[in-house]
Amino acid sequence: MNEIKKLNEPVAGQELVNLQIPPEQSSEPTSDLVAGIFRRWYIVLLVFLLICGAGLPATLFLVKPIYSVTGAIKVAPIIADIMTDEGDHGGISNYESFMNTQAEKVTSSSVVQRVANALVDKNLSFFDTEPAGLLTKWKQKLLGTTPKPEIAARLKQAIVGEKSIVVAADRRSELIHVTMQTTKPEEARQIVDAFITAYMDIEVLSAVEGENARLTLLEDRRKGLYEKIDNERKTIYQLGQEYGDIVLEGRQEMMRERVIALLDRLTAVQLDKISLEAQVQLLERSTERAIAPEELLRMRQEYINQDPTVVAFTNHITQADQELISMRLILQPENPDLKRKAELLETLKNHLKQREQEASQAFDERVTKEIAEAGHKELVAARSKLDETTVIEESLRQAISEEDTETITVGRKQLTIQELQETLEFNKETYASVVRRIQDLELQRDRPKRISVYYHADVANINDKRIKLSVAVIFGALVCGMGLAYLRDKADLSLRTPDDVAKRIGIRIIGTTTSLHTVKPALLPEQIVGDYQTIRANLGLVGDKGIPRKLVITSPGMKEGKTTFAVNLATSMAESGKKVLLIDGDLRKPDVARLLNLPKGSRGLQDVLCGVKFEQAVYSMASTGLDVLAADFDNAADAYEMLAMPATKKRINTISRKYDHVIIDTPPTLGFPDALMWAKIGGAAILVSFAGHTTMPDLKEAKDRLAEINVKVLGTVLSSVDAGHGYYRHHGYYTQSAQSREAAVGHKRKLMFSMEEGADDGKDSETPDGGVTTDV
Repeated sequence: MNEIKKLNEPVAGQELVNLQIPPEQSSEPTSDLVAGIFRRWYIVLLVFLLICGAGLPATLFLVKPIYSVTGAIKVAPIIADIMTDEGDHGGISNYESFMNTQAEKVTSSSVVQRVANALVDKNLSFFDTEPAGLLTKWKQKLLGTTPKPEIAARLKQAIVGEKSIVVAADRRSELIHVTMQTTKPEEARQIVDAFITAYMDIEVLSAVEGENARLTLLEDRRKGLYEKIDNERKTIYQLGQEYGDIVLEGRQEMMRERVIALLDRLTAVQLDKISLEAQVQLLERSTERAIAPEELLRMRQEYINQDPTVVAFTNHITQADQELISMRLILQPENPDLKRKAELLETLKNHLKQREQEASQAFDERVTKEIAEAGHKELVAARSKLDETTVIEESLRQAISEEDTETITVGRKQLTIQELQETLEFNKETYASVVRRIQDLELQRDRPKRISVYYHADVANINDKRIKLSVAVIFGALVCGMGLAYLRDKADLSLRTPDDVAKRIGIRIIGTTTSLHTVKPALLPEQIVGDYQTIRANLGLVGDKGIPRKLVITSPGMKEGKTTFAVNLATSMAESGKKVLLIDGDLRKPDVARLLNLPKGSRGLQDVLCGVKFEQAVYSMASTGLDVLAADFDNAADAYEMLAMPATKKRINTISRKYDHVIIDTPPTLGFPDALMWAKIGGAAILVSFAGHTTMPDLKEAKDRLAEINVKVLGTVLSSVDAGHGYYRHHGYYTQSAQSREAAVGHKRKLMFSMEEGADDGKDSETPDGGVTTDV
């Protein structure tokens, strides 16, 4: 017993970890980035070698220096006038537009065709067609024919498609540059000079043709204007011949005055007619019957209303009243003009009333007189005079109509003459301007040309990009390799070290088990015992009461070593002198009985859950002192229903009182709900993860699911970790005596033997922690 206690004490090199839950880190620091790239160094090297091996030779042998061959055409912005020695000061924008237009002309189809005709016999390699096949070459050789290159099409392709021939106006000077970029400068000189020569030939011919066309157009315009001026003069003469003058304003004014006089005369005649009509009516009534009072009153009123003075006063009063209203809207009430206007209106109203009274008295006197006379002779005379007045009125109306028509006719002729005179003056000015322009063009033919050759083609620049491209290839290869390595490392979500778990998930790390590939076989037993002692020590530090009585062992997924860890942990606790019960809670795929070589048919857990006494179902291992409650496959389909029974939790709690610790192996948390049922029964759980296999999302999801049902997750144990990253580092038998070393070796052999008992099954595979990994 003393030997067991010594073995349970911390071994030299055993490391107790900080059991506080580290916070999750949302971003990856630069050190992790560099570490990820160094972890995938082979990817960086492979990509670097591949890219450099292909890129550098291609850059050195395939890339050739590019020669820029340039010729220039000068376009003067100002042309001196031959008469005045003054230039055509066109705007800068017009000059730029002209330069751009000339640059476009250099690459026009007509210039390109002239260049093609000039270079057709030069046998330049620039115009060589694509290499033909072997059969095509033999056929051409036998027939004595060679394909003629399409020079014009090749030049167009170089200008539009390849952009190897560029014609552009230089805004900082008066030059249009014709530039060709090629690897053969001599051929480029011939092609650029051909472009300049062809353009100049076409431009000189175009300038002559343009001047002739402008002169022809101006001459036609001059003749047309001359004919228009002559026709307009003849038309004006004909219009003025009828009246003997082309200025008809005086005649038109005289005719307007005559019309006004006739209108005044017509108004006076109409007044006399109204008076005579009233007189005739009175005479007719007085000879036939006495006039009734009502009729007399009506006649009096009509007489008053038809009185010219009353009518005039009424019109003046109406006009004055309207003006007064308008002035009140504009002027202030105390304005003198407003007061004078009001007084004038009141005076007019008084005069109107006085005139109405006078007219009424005149009517009464007239009626009395006519009634008194009432003679037939007077009535006949009145009627005769009324007829005469009517005839005069009709004559006046006819005369006014004739005068008005003649006045309008004269006015229209005057407007026509004025319009023709204005048009004539405009055409005269235009005619004079056209004549001057013709004279200028005829004189300007001898002035110096605006466009000339500034210099012929020559090499202006050499661009060798091979050094820059080589550096770029090397740098790009390195960047691509590092980027691919980083992406490959970033895409790997598996957990490899305790630091990965702490940084990415933030879950407590209870301990680690070491991979057998990183430890010498002679040191492996010591390493395994040390790992589990570290785990037990850390479990004891998790809570105030030490290791929980009921402890559930689960994992996020399958093949992560949880069953192996449960068996080893239970065995280690039992060897330390604790009374431990191991329950195989994975009813869907139980493996504890097979691992520990228990008798076939051992199904202690199902028997206990079905009511069998615990003492009859439990199996005790004499070699380790471990009690096992195994299971089999008979109730795999009813696993959840059996665990969900209310009596299950009660039975497990009753059994746990008999032991110091109860270790429960469960199915994967993310695979089946059984694990959550067991975790709820146990109250505390350990998540087992396998280095390089368990991924961050799975472990985090398993942790969250357990937290959702208020299960205390003590932490995680990372299995198969490299020795350099483990929580126990082997340092040999630093303080042990010979006797204690022999006892420790015997204890290690017992622990390893208990795990190796189940290693004969070919379905299992050896795990790096020295036990057996099942298919769980």
